[in-house]
Amino acid sequence: MQNYGAFLEKDGAGLRGQINLKGLKGGVQNLLNSPWTYQVGLKGEFLKIYDLESQGSVNWSSTVPPDTSTASFTWYKATFSAPDGADPVAIDLGSMGKGQAWVNGKSIGRYWTIVAPKHGCPSHCDYRGAYNERKYHVPRSWLQESSNLLVLFEEIGGNPLGITIMRHATDTICATTSESDYPPLHMWLHPDIVGGDISITEVGPELDMRCDYGQIISSIEFASYGNPQGSCQQFSKGNCHASKSFSIVSEACRGKNRCTVSVSNEKFGEDPCPGVVKTLAVEAKCMSASDVNIAFM
Repeated sequence: MQNYGAFLEKDGAGLRGQINLKGLKGGVQNLLNSPWTYQVGLKGEFLKIYDLESQGSVNWSSTVPPDTSTASFTWYKATFSAPDGADPVAIDLGSMGKGQAWVNGKSIGRYWTIVAPKHGCPSHCDYRGAYNERKYHVPRSWLQESSNLLVLFEEIGGNPLGITIMRHATDTICATTSESDYPPLHMWLHPDIVGGDISITEVGPELDMRCDYGQIISSIEFASYGNPQGSCQQFSKGNCHASKSFSIVSEACRGKNRCTVSVSNEKFGEDPCPGVVKTLAVEAKCMSASDVNIAFM
């Protein structure tokens, strides 16, 4: 059955023909002429039980059942305090199955904790490497200092006691820039270029790196100006390498949230392989984040 495209609303779906219930004490019951109704949405959604001001509209159980792994179509709620700092906040829903989530009355969307094969997708998809959907971003602007309301509607079963609220920041960042790349966009509006005093062709490219907001570059794990090989977290030096690559990048970037490094022979004090287009590859570490646990009702 199609789930997209033109005239989708005209595509028939659902139960068709004779509908019989078997195994009843009274024998077989034909439902063909029985009244049928169709409801869009859930009663909990109509009552807005995910909203802070609507918590009195339903009675919540004060405890979570011992085994919720098969408890389908179940509402859960919890309150939590916002993690300290300014790091991005995420909810780890890896212990849940499939459903919807709200924070302080605002939807963060559907969650579906699909676990991919260990070595990545089968040949029919285009993902790179092992993956899963478990961490969901929550804007800090939605949060208050304490008593934040998290509401879930679980469809297939999961363990809400395994949910965590965390400060999530990228701990590894990488960048590569070639000396044949274009100059950075901000240079195109430089007064000397706009005024014609300098040609844009005289301006070289820059490598630009930045950690998440509130984080700093704590260390440089790899830096090579020349013909480095590999990709992020798998960089290696080629047969062309400027000897001062690591020290120059470290001096420019360590301790900063964002840094730029000119990609040129002048910056690195030598031309490690004349006649070859050089590339600067860098891998850096940012300050790590910590987790905050919450208690579910």
